Amino acid sequence: MKRFTFLFICVTAGLLSAACGQERLPKLNFSGQTYQLAFSTQEPAGRINEYLLPGEDLERYSKMIGVYTFPTLKDKTPQEAIKLLSAYMVSSNSMASYETHESKDKNAAIIDFLVFSPGATMAEYNVFKYVKEGENMKSLQFVARWYASRGDGALENARNFATSYLENRQEWVKKVDDMRIPKIYEQDYSIDPSLYVEEEPAAVETGAQPQEEASSAQAGAPATPAAETVAR
Repeated sequence: MKRFTFLFICVTAGLLSAACGQERLPKLNFSGQTYQLAFSTQEPAGRINEYLLPGEDLERYSKMIGVYTFPTLKDKTPQEAIKLLSAYMVSSNSMASYETHESKDKNAAIIDFLVFSPGATMAEYNVFKYVKEGENMKSLQFVARWYASRGDGALENARNFATSYLENRQEWVKKVDDMRIPKIYEQDYSIDPSLYVEEEPAAVETGAQPQEEASSAQAGAPATPAAETVAR
C-alpha cells in the first residue's frame, strides 16, 4: 500500500470538518501500554485501523497495533488466511522466521514472524490473529520494530531484539490471543496532535498477561498492513 496516498485528517462526507477536533478517538490497552488511533482508511481489501503509542507517529514508531476487516476473505477460514499471509511473507522475505499457532477461539488462527529489511537496517516482529465473525474476517496485529544505528553495536542490538521476541514468542502470542479485537473505527483519519482529544482507554484484554519483555526497539516507519499482504 502506498500509505501516504491515503493520509487524511478527519474527513467527513468529503469535507474537512472543524468539528473533528472535538471527536473522541478510540484508544486501546495492550501489554500494560495505552495505544491511540493514528491512522484509519478504507482499502480495496478492507478497512485499516492503526494504533500507536503516545508521542510516536507513522514516520517513526516502536510498536503498533493494527485492526483490519477483510470482506475479500469472507469465503476463507482463519487458517486459510494465515496460509495466504505466510506464503506472501516468505515470497517477499525468504529469511523470515515464522510459526503458526492454535487459538483458544476455534474461529481464530494465529501466526507470528520475524523479518529483516534489505541490508538488515530494520527488524520487525509481528503477531497476527485472524478471526471469522459470521461472514466477516477480522485481524489483529501486534508489531515491534528495531532500527539500526550507526554505532558499532548495531549488529548485537539486532540480535538482542530478535532474541528477546523469539525466545518469548509464546508469551506474545498469548497476549494477542487474549485480546479481543476492537470495534473498527469507520472514518478516515490520520494522526494530528492538535486534533487529538484525551479520553480514558477501554480495556480490551482478558485474562492474566505475562510481563512485557524489554526490547531495544527504536521508532520506525509504518509497517505494511495485513490488508495488503493477504488480499493478493
